[in-house]
Amino acid sequence: MTFFALLTALAAWFSVLRPPESTGLRVLLMVVFLLLGTLFTLAGAFAYWWDSGMQPTRSSPWLMIWGLATLASQAGNLLRAVFEGEGGTDWPGRR
Repeated sequence: MTFFALLTALAAWFSVLRPPESTGLRVLLMVVFLLLGTLFTLAGAFAYWWDSGMQPTRSSPWLMIWGLATLASQAGNLLRAVFEGEGGTDWPGRR
């Protein structure tokens, strides 16, 4: 599951750095990544807490870390939306 969380975090950051042209697809990706990031963060926090008490040698925070990275990417998407709004400064353009 950690590998899937890593791939999701990478895809989420890719969608921030190279957003799709379609506004509908951009919104859909934002909702999907917000849901997956929340799921990975909560599942990772619970697994880390549970494993720390039951099996301290197997506790790993990586699932939670990748979930937080996914959520941080969506904060970047929200900042992009604010900067591209009326009266805002422009977000650095695509190359």
